[in-house]
Amino acid sequence: MFTFVIPAHNEEATVATIVGQARAAAQQGDRVLVVDSASTDATADRASAAGAEVLRGPKGKGAAMNAALDLVRTEWACFLDADLVSSEVNIAAELRAAAVSGTSGHVVGDYEYDHPGTILSSTFTIYEPLTDRFFPETGFMGANALTGYRAIHRSLLTQPLPADFGVESFLNITLAVAGARANVRHLGVVGSRFRATGGTMAREIGTAILDLAVAHGRLDPAERGVWEAWLEDGVAAIAPQAADGGRSATLSRLFAAVRRPMPSYGD
Repeated sequence: MFTFVIPAHNEEATVATIVGQARAAAQQGDRVLVVDSASTDATADRASAAGAEVLRGPKGKGAAMNAALDLVRTEWACFLDADLVSSEVNIAAELRAAAVSGTSGHVVGDYEYDHPGTILSSTFTIYEPLTDRFFPETGFMGANALTGYRAIHRSLLTQPLPADFGVESFLNITLAVAGARANVRHLGVVGSRFRATGGTMAREIGTAILDLAVAHGRLDPAERGVWEAWLEDGVAAIAPQAADGGRSATLSRLFAAVRRPMPSYGD
């Protein structure tokens, strides 16, 4: 059985779309749970009207996911993003099918954005360099490794998640370190609502990885300051958001950020 978990902060315009997909994918015994993450709009009302259970939760994506996990008693937790506008497939159904038909306890939903110029700036400039350096066993999890669409066997979710946007990095790394194999399920083209974060997301992603690197003995705490400086340099490179919603006009900044040299400490 599955619990479809949809963390949602101010997603009144879109939350019903993913709730509809989850309800269509649900089978007997499954649950569709929206965590209203301190929204100030009608997200909770729209989710309830679309047929979801609604839990009032704290602000922060990871915090909302933690609140849901306290209630998950099913074999699988399937996490879905609330900002879905359109997709070629029923995302919830695809993840459910991949989970029940495979042998992996972690199904990662990879996809392309509907606009061909969309840039995965935090993935390319922060997540990939840091995981390559400190957690190479994480491996390739699709072009969109920080996807919010994934199904995870409940037995693998044994640690509290970080409260913020570092949650996907945390899941990728901790599950890989624990020996869980990830199955990448391609979802086609997905349209979602872009919202600029001013570099907050990139910083939280990098911080989560550095926290784990220290915790697993892969980064000397005395050397962390050098990596923090590297992280802030990357955040500064990608924080300004282009008028086209973080798409093709950010290419020059992105490539400059990717080419940044990494610290050699700890080698």
